[in-house]
Amino acid sequence: MATLGRPSLLVLLLGLLSVTADDSLVIMPSAQQRSVFEGESLFVSCSSQGKNVQRILWTGPEGNQITDYKGSVSYRDLPRIHVEEGAAAHNGVDLIFDNILRRDRGNYTCSANVDGKEVSKSFELFVDKEIDFLDTPTIQYLEEGFDSELICDITGDPEPTVTWSFEGKKISYGDKYAKVSDTSNNLIVSNVTLKDAGAYACKAVQVSPRITEMKDLSIDVKVHHKPLWNDDKTKAYSYVDGSVNLTCEVKAEPEANFTWTKDNGVIYPSDSAQIFNDNNTSILQLKVNDSRMFGDYLCIAQNKLGTLERVIILQQGEKPAVPTAKVTVEGVDRLELSIDAKNHPEMPIVGYRVQYKEAGEDWSRAQSTYFKKASIYVLENLKNDTPYVLRAASKNAAGFSDYSVEVTKRTEKIISSASTSASFSISSCVALLLFLLVSASLL
Repeated sequence: MATLGRPSLLVLLLGLLSVTADDSLVIMPSAQQRSVFEGESLFVSCSSQGKNVQRILWTGPEGNQITDYKGSVSYRDLPRIHVEEGAAAHNGVDLIFDNILRRDRGNYTCSANVDGKEVSKSFELFVDKEIDFLDTPTIQYLEEGFDSELICDITGDPEPTVTWSFEGKKISYGDKYAKVSDTSNNLIVSNVTLKDAGAYACKAVQVSPRITEMKDLSIDVKVHHKPLWNDDKTKAYSYVDGSVNLTCEVKAEPEANFTWTKDNGVIYPSDSAQIFNDNNTSILQLKVNDSRMFGDYLCIAQNKLGTLERVIILQQGEKPAVPTAKVTVEGVDRLELSIDAKNHPEMPIVGYRVQYKEAGEDWSRAQSTYFKKASIYVLENLKNDTPYVLRAASKNAAGFSDYSVEVTKRTEKIISSASTSASFSISSCVALLLFLLVSASLL
């Protein structure tokens, strides 16, 4: 039994000595593997609590000693990877990494002679590459009626896994959607329609024993398509000496170009015609100088994928009657109006435009409010105790009437609580005096 015990005791003592040797040199952080992303910074300390520490140093993956100390060279010439004196002074050395590159990965070893023994400790540096969507466009286009491709260009190490979503719902591959290839993250959308436009997201996930990382990129997807009508308006009305807007509004991608014609002649801006184009809408504004301006106007909307045409018929209507307007209620900051106008049987009044200004101001500075036809019309947010001048014009399908006779009214004053109290006090005193006089006469 004693013979068997001696080797066991020897193994135990050797183990203790080994642990002591290992513990005589400490790396912090203590992990044997460190994982960082490219471009990050890192420092690792190496120190010893031994009584006699000699020649503590760091070596890189190829066994080369890292000798550049902060202070031994100018700050400008200090390499990305260098060493600095640690918190334990001559018993410690810090290894510093600035702007880590992929080529910096590998094993780094701290070694020293501690109390007469050669000891060392190492850690392995892994340099991962963050998910990067590179030049993936955040606005992309599909082609109506064709199979089209959405781009999601990604790099990363470990290589990311990519999924797509549309309007917040994960896309499953099948008849409608497919991957371009096993080596591409792009998405094929089959038989594109206008319903395929919207918010897409390309989501990338990195998973490894060392890291987990997730990023997504939102992509606004539009569908190239020929112009489509936004409404079905084909008639408009006006009267001689009136004005009218003929509106042509479409959906189109790319944006449509517009042309207006009448009697086979292209209409260009002039004294009687102005054209305003914006965001797939064209407005032809006409001043109707004579009856020859009534008739058919052709609107042409065109982009590279197709052309759309519509005839809008401008018909002669009845100019609406001039209304009568009066103020029925004056408030501190509001005026209530009553407005009425005679209806034409085939072209009824649909609303009123009211202009108002402070007395003494020019009508060019007047404010304007449009009201749909109702029983009461209210001007709000006015100044108190201020005279206002107002006038009204009636509207039917052919346009606006001339303005009514001007009406002037003053808004009410704001009565302060102090004035009210004083008035109440005076009234109370008068009442009390009368009461005393009556009482005295009765006596």
